[in-house]
Amino acid sequence: MKKIFLIVAVLLGCAYLLLPTVDSYQREGELNLPPLQATVKVLRDEAGIPYVYAQSLDDALVAQGFLHAQERTFQLELYKYLAHGRLAEFIGEGGLGNDRLIRLLDISGFAQDQLAHISAEERNYLQRYLDGVNAFIEGRKDEYPLMFSVMGHTPVTWTLEDILAIQYFRIWSSSVNWRQELLTLQLIDKFGAQRAHQLRPLTINPDDPATENDYVVDALAALELSFDDSLVSPFQARYAMGSNAWASDAKKSANGSPILSNDPHLDARHLPGFWYPMGIITPQLRAVGTASPGGPGLGVGRNADVAWGATNGYSDMVDLYIEKIDPANPGNYLQGERSIPFVKRTEELLIRDRDAEGGYRKEAMQIRVTARGAIISDHGMSLVEGKVLSMRWSVPEYAGPDSGNRELLIAKSVDEALTAIGKTTTPLNYIVVDTAGNVARAASGVVPIRSTGNGLVPLQATDIDNWVGRIPPEHMPLQLNPAKGWVGSANHRVTTAKYPYEYSTHFAGSWRYRRLMELFEKPVVSADDHWAFNLDIKNSLAERMLPAIVSAFNQQPELKPLADELVNWDLMDERDAAAPLIFQAVLRHFALQTFSDDMDEPLLSAYLKQSYYWQERVLRWYEQNSSPWFDDKRTARLEARDDIIVRAGHAALAELREDWGDDMPSWKWGEAHTVTFFHPFIPGKDAARWIGGGEHAMSGSGETLMRGVYMFDQPYEAKIIDSVRIIIDMADSEKVMAHFPGGVSERWFDSHNKNFLDSWLSGEKRYWWFSDKAIAKHAESELLLQP
Repeated sequence: MKKIFLIVAVLLGCAYLLLPTVDSYQREGELNLPPLQATVKVLRDEAGIPYVYAQSLDDALVAQGFLHAQERTFQLELYKYLAHGRLAEFIGEGGLGNDRLIRLLDISGFAQDQLAHISAEERNYLQRYLDGVNAFIEGRKDEYPLMFSVMGHTPVTWTLEDILAIQYFRIWSSSVNWRQELLTLQLIDKFGAQRAHQLRPLTINPDDPATENDYVVDALAALELSFDDSLVSPFQARYAMGSNAWASDAKKSANGSPILSNDPHLDARHLPGFWYPMGIITPQLRAVGTASPGGPGLGVGRNADVAWGATNGYSDMVDLYIEKIDPANPGNYLQGERSIPFVKRTEELLIRDRDAEGGYRKEAMQIRVTARGAIISDHGMSLVEGKVLSMRWSVPEYAGPDSGNRELLIAKSVDEALTAIGKTTTPLNYIVVDTAGNVARAASGVVPIRSTGNGLVPLQATDIDNWVGRIPPEHMPLQLNPAKGWVGSANHRVTTAKYPYEYSTHFAGSWRYRRLMELFEKPVVSADDHWAFNLDIKNSLAERMLPAIVSAFNQQPELKPLADELVNWDLMDERDAAAPLIFQAVLRHFALQTFSDDMDEPLLSAYLKQSYYWQERVLRWYEQNSSPWFDDKRTARLEARDDIIVRAGHAALAELREDWGDDMPSWKWGEAHTVTFFHPFIPGKDAARWIGGGEHAMSGSGETLMRGVYMFDQPYEAKIIDSVRIIIDMADSEKVMAHFPGGVSERWFDSHNKNFLDSWLSGEKRYWWFSDKAIAKHAESELLLQP
């Protein structure tokens, strides 16, 4: 890595002398694009955002693929290697965790199989985009980004399997519930089913007070599960952490038409950002929004009639099963009384290694597969002898011929959008609105109907299939035109207490959604109000915990200064304030002090890193001031909640004094809670100063609407952030309000590499244009793509 950094430093110096010609590409004039049927015009505004004028959607998709490849070539290649489980071949050792898991799932094999089953319309939709990508890959080699020269990498022609693999990789990366099952197994192994049951997740839908979901932790014999990080991919977390999305209906919106807001929460620290904004204009369609390169259409956006956004819905589409090896024939597994041979396949992984012959070393994976799926416990795990764990994913079983993406792009009403969402296999909560005034929150995904089990605990495999189909789209959670005048999702539970299916046991805590409920008490809201909601930093979890903390600290002379800071706090996680830093430190140490006597370090770390598993449950104990888990088994006395609060206070005080000194009023949340923007090719704070966006103090937290999530074991650096903030007022025919932490172009020396970053950091409104008049007014360059 140091060698690469030195090479890049030299190139940076040379490039400075050659600007603006180095690492550039054609933005103006004319160029030939053979897959087109007619001329396409691309206007770029002052921010570099392209607006594609085409005579057909087919040609617009060709242009979109070409532009993605032209301005995000490295990102496209990265996603392709990620999706096929070849990341280590691209970046080296750091990609192995991803590759092992993806090869177990056989996403490449599924993409190949599914290609035969997609509809003609879906195939054309993907093919036109692919034609544009390949027009750049094959025909504009002199415009490849400079970083490929540094890497020694040359792209090859893409295939439809590549596009489908990226699509399925993203679906998979939103499916995180299976890790919760592994954690539950560990808890059962440690404590037995009865005590593990006390630790089960608590999920609450604030719209239904009856939801106090007591999931069952099945009684299982100890499996002695242990595992390393062989199947842990840091890249999956980029997609998995959540989002906010909401909309006000026509009556509640100031201009008389619905207003939609969306801010997907991802690991978006990698410049130029996850999203690529653009406009698409044809005689039949006018749309503006953003999507991640690697597929056609818009993930978030609007057309003339409909607008849409989405959050992770956390519906459970993955189950683990405990399989029994046939003791008489270890090459088989038992399914009831039947002995069935494992299906076996070998996967060869290449790992980029400059010291190896040919630049790569090899690793072979021997994979065993049952009727339910691949055996994951053969790879970095161990169980009691005679038992193995298999993984089953619903998408290969229930994916249909259409993804819904094309249908959503051209939808003309909420009803049409809901039909499109019903075809979508990604586990999302969509927010959709239309110009008729309708608003809806609709869940997508292919969630199995479970005849037994709830997805929290692996099931013993039997000869009876517990999946008896998928939840029909019309039975998925839906909120349509509610009387309150708005809909929203903050990754919280959206099912009611009477929902008839086992939907999920994994949701975010309810505090972000509860904050939305407070904000929407305002009778009428404007687009500016929605923007302010996006930037809201009130910590509603702290509001509930603070009274007990202040009371306990006031009884301790050494902790009273902390109480004084907290009692005067306005609950805003402001970067220049001391109180948010104090609260976060106390919260972390409260969790550590509660469980450190019961769990060894590996289990404690695994448990606390899954905040959605424990936070709502521990808050319930906290507010009830009652739980046997507060007692420290290492002492003779019986500890209660306030004892743990005091311990947490002393630990937090010692930590903060060591890191920030004795002058408590000078402590600042933003000095600890920072976010660093860098290029994925060379991550880290040092490189960020040269080819990145630097390190910045950040307001907000994991508990606020303006999200800044840090990992529990890596306090307090923000990793999961608002990857884009977008407000769409259906009454505004000129523009949408939006910004994101990056820019359109990934080229290191391009002025549009990070030109939205300052606005994102400050909260400044920026605009993406919708009307022809606005686009023309702000156009700074024109490129004609000729067939």
